[in-house]
Amino acid sequence: MELLRTVLEAVKNTGSGTLRSVAPIIGILLIFHLIVLREPLRNWKEVSIGLLLTVIGLAIFLKGLEIGLLPLGESASGALAQRGSLVLAVVFGLTLGYGATLSEPALAILAERVEDLTAGALGATVFVQTVAVGVALGVAVGAARIVLGVEITPFFIPALALVIVLTFFAPERYTGLAFDAALATTGPVTVPLAIALGSGLALALGRGDILVFGFGLVAFAALGPILCVLILGIILGDPAG
Repeated sequence: MELLRTVLEAVKNTGSGTLRSVAPIIGILLIFHLIVLREPLRNWKEVSIGLLLTVIGLAIFLKGLEIGLLPLGESASGALAQRGSLVLAVVFGLTLGYGATLSEPALAILAERVEDLTAGALGATVFVQTVAVGVALGVAVGAARIVLGVEITPFFIPALALVIVLTFFAPERYTGLAFDAALATTGPVTVPLAIALGSGLALALGRGDILVFGFGLVAFAALGPILCVLILGIILGDPAG
């Protein structure tokens, strides 16, 4: 019972902050719908219930990340740094990036939408797996950079240049999908875990300026899926075909 009370109190405190975060966008949508567009809200009961569930679910999810997933990620990063193994860091980055991506709700929604709009030519499973592999590779490269003590520029500039080059060869439809996929992966699961891994490794390895060596992992996690989706587009061709 004591544990239940603690959890409920924690969720209650998180819920107030979540409501303050969600309230502006709810207000903007309602103002545009009712005042600017002058459209009546016909299913207002269902919408009200959905908004309430959104706030409650998001509060529970964020509190779970705070008290469970983030400490676990930081602990694993510290233990990983003590081993000092580059191979182990790469393997852990691959596993973490891949698993975190599969847990992102935004990516699942995007993949389903893509499958519908392409009439199944680009399946949701293929799309999600491609993005997950891209994030895994990005996090692995970012973790390796921290272990080796190399600044971000020598890695990041060539990756950006490769993205620009691939956009000229990939079908136009894949270009938009690639960048949207990158944004879909930088959600409430991948970002906290990537930050925990990067800062944890840099701190445990004594890399000096944590802002230089501990961050940038999220950028690598975003660049990876862009590259992989563009390559997928070059291999498969136009999804509408």
